[in-house]
Amino acid sequence: MIKIIKHLLPLFIVQFFTWLALFSLWIYATPVITRYIFNTTDAESNAFERGTTWVGICFAFYSTLAALLAFAIPQLTKCFSKYRLHAMALLIGSIGLLLIFFIKNQYLLFISFAFIGIGWSSISNVPYSIISDMAPETKMTAYFAVFNFSIVIPQITAAFLLGFLTRHYFSGQTIYTILTGGISMFIAACIMFFVKEKAAE
Repeated sequence: MIKIIKHLLPLFIVQFFTWLALFSLWIYATPVITRYIFNTTDAESNAFERGTTWVGICFAFYSTLAALLAFAIPQLTKCFSKYRLHAMALLIGSIGLLLIFFIKNQYLLFISFAFIGIGWSSISNVPYSIISDMAPETKMTAYFAVFNFSIVIPQITAAFLLGFLTRHYFSGQTIYTILTGGISMFIAACIMFFVKEKAAE
């Protein structure tokens, strides 16, 4: 088990920062978009309802785009290594998250979520392909079991850390929480650029 963790550690660190960023989006997209794009915090208002609807549209947009882009990944891996491809996708995704901080128009959010969709397409496909390449056939199940902790641990961390930062350091300004998520994914991208390709044990 320790040997597997050591083998996966660089990718595990990338996953930690990646999923911390994703949870910042999933948890705080609604309060951010309703407050900073639709200018309301009143959950009973029409503006708030329009804002939550728009969040659903943006999420559907990036998820659909990610699903479509997944078909291009096998072709792209012929031009770039999986490691480099994932690093570039994370970099693009981080730009999408960071742009939310600056965008004030609901339609311009599609630019941000298009970048996020590119990142999500890679996040939901490429790391698992990398693990398949790294893991020997006899240990494939063990590798994926350990790898699943790279999602669970950031989820637990996000539940405590993001709320703590928002309350105590951002004065309830959730836009800074999303900004923190963008920085987190940018860190993941930078680390991924330096992760060296590993063969199976």
